[in-house]
Amino acid sequence: MSARRFALIVFAALAVIFLAGNIVVSNWFSSARLDLTENQIYSISKGTRRTLADLNEPITLTFFYSRDAAAAYPQVRTYGARVRELLQTYSRRSNGKVRILEVDPVRFTEAEDQAVAAGIEPLNPEQGADPIYLGIMGANAVDEKVSIPQLAWDREPFLEYELTRLIAELQNADRKRVALITSLPWEPEVAAQEAGGGQPYIVGELARMADVEKLQPDFTGIDPDTDLLAIVHPWALSEQQLYVIDQFLMTKGRAFIALDPAAVMAAQAPGPFGMPADPSTSMSSLPMFLQKWGVAMSAEAVIDRAHALPIQTMGPAGQPVVMPQPLFFEIPADQMNREDLVTASLTRGMNVGAPGALTWTPTPGIAVTPLARTSGETMRIPGEIALSRPAPDMLLQQYVPASRQETVALRLSGKLASAFGAARPATVVAAPDAVHVAASTGEAAIILVSDVDFLDDNFYLEGRARQPLLDNAAFVLNAVDQLGGSDALVSLRSRAPSLRRMKVVEDIRNNAQARMVETQEQLQSELAETEQSLRTLEAKGQGSGFFSGNLGAELTGEERAQIEKFRAKALEVRKQLRAVERGYRTELDRLEGWLVLLNVWLAPLLVAAAGVYMMIRRQRRTTDAKLADMMKAESGKTGGAA
Repeated sequence: MSARRFALIVFAALAVIFLAGNIVVSNWFSSARLDLTENQIYSISKGTRRTLADLNEPITLTFFYSRDAAAAYPQVRTYGARVRELLQTYSRRSNGKVRILEVDPVRFTEAEDQAVAAGIEPLNPEQGADPIYLGIMGANAVDEKVSIPQLAWDREPFLEYELTRLIAELQNADRKRVALITSLPWEPEVAAQEAGGGQPYIVGELARMADVEKLQPDFTGIDPDTDLLAIVHPWALSEQQLYVIDQFLMTKGRAFIALDPAAVMAAQAPGPFGMPADPSTSMSSLPMFLQKWGVAMSAEAVIDRAHALPIQTMGPAGQPVVMPQPLFFEIPADQMNREDLVTASLTRGMNVGAPGALTWTPTPGIAVTPLARTSGETMRIPGEIALSRPAPDMLLQQYVPASRQETVALRLSGKLASAFGAARPATVVAAPDAVHVAASTGEAAIILVSDVDFLDDNFYLEGRARQPLLDNAAFVLNAVDQLGGSDALVSLRSRAPSLRRMKVVEDIRNNAQARMVETQEQLQSELAETEQSLRTLEAKGQGSGFFSGNLGAELTGEERAQIEKFRAKALEVRKQLRAVERGYRTELDRLEGWLVLLNVWLAPLLVAAAGVYMMIRRQRRTTDAKLADMMKAESGKTGGAA
């Protein structure tokens, strides 16, 4: 068989295999996907897959996306395509239970009216441009609707969580149920019924988003339908109450806990009938549970001079002065966990007051994730000193920084063990058929904060309008929203963005820009000196010749020469500035050209070169084999003749 005929047969066989493979894949493996990206950006998490698998009714997601208006903005266009791909993945994974509709809300059309009616908020990339709608409205079988008003591309890491939460809300539209244990004068029922009823801001917000039941000081049980337990500055709980809490954590495993070694604001609040507050109300802890989880909260209070809040106090002469009080300080947004769903969206930071320091030791089965930390210039002081509210100047004079960051909020997740061991204490009263649960039945999720003062209105609200200036309330609401969701929803984490940073390219671009800026600054300085010299010459010439305002006057030879010199120099400097800008753009264009060459052409050329090499090698082997056969045949003939 000739080499030409053999090659034709091989190519024909490959074509048949290719076509047959396409038919098989399109008919039997059309939903199969292989995600080879580093951060698995085209895959959905186990929590989302579980949520989709548990759907018992169809869900319709309407994707409002101004495709034509977004075409001029690559970032928006790319993100819109990313959202569409993820929605299609949801639809495939749900076996058709999630139906996707896409609407392009062109301006002044019924589609735009539909988007506005759905609560979708437009993006306005620049003045005068058409608005860009990028949002989602979901509806279930009974036409209950939930919307994501705006999908901002800078929140891409939370896209999967927001979509899955929307579907979970449509699947289970019931309000979250929260059981509240607190010694603070919070009355959620009053806040829900009387437009605040004089209650703290956070209490009213909680009552709006969930059904909050405040447990009385003599409670002996927790409603089994409770989704989340909130323990905020509790009183000294009895063994019976501790056991009830323990068993709730073993079965439901969801809790938001705020404790404090020095609750300054609570200590200042008056007691019943205007009497002084009970000193025991100034601190709270749950040592039985914390020790079991491997966590400790210091009895000392943390102060931080780096982010101390300004307060008005009395100066040495009795005059009012404003000084930084390290007892009360801010935790900026950049000192909060940027990956956890509770804190990642917070941008305004939080104010806290004399919090405790949270530390932990590794405990099998339990993962600890810090959520909020202080600066590196903290100091610990005894709790009783913090409660006395010492003067800022006294604290600052005696300040000795520990040069370490302290954790004031963290997340606990994993399998918990009962703080009461393998059996219920004999002194605890329980129902006859109650079974002691010694280990958590599922993955627990607990958020622990070592401060209570941060919930006081004075720490984050402005004026009579009670507008939040910081994210104190948002932190709590995010925690309740996330912890109160399903197990699948709680397990979700933020994802890496689909657009990866091109670090080498960015470094090259930044270096080029730095060189340009340095040269520009030198030239700008030289130009400023030249113009200053020209102005100085004009000032000296005031009152005579051309500079006296007589336009018909003759310039002296020296004046004319100096002016021409400065003008020429200014023109030359401006010319150099333009050359620097052109050089920078040329360098960027050259970099872009190399990137196109490497990404678009290099890979195909390498594949083609490898193919040519393999073909030449195969032909050489065929030729060598033929020569060997010919030589063997020739040798056989020679031997036969002999």
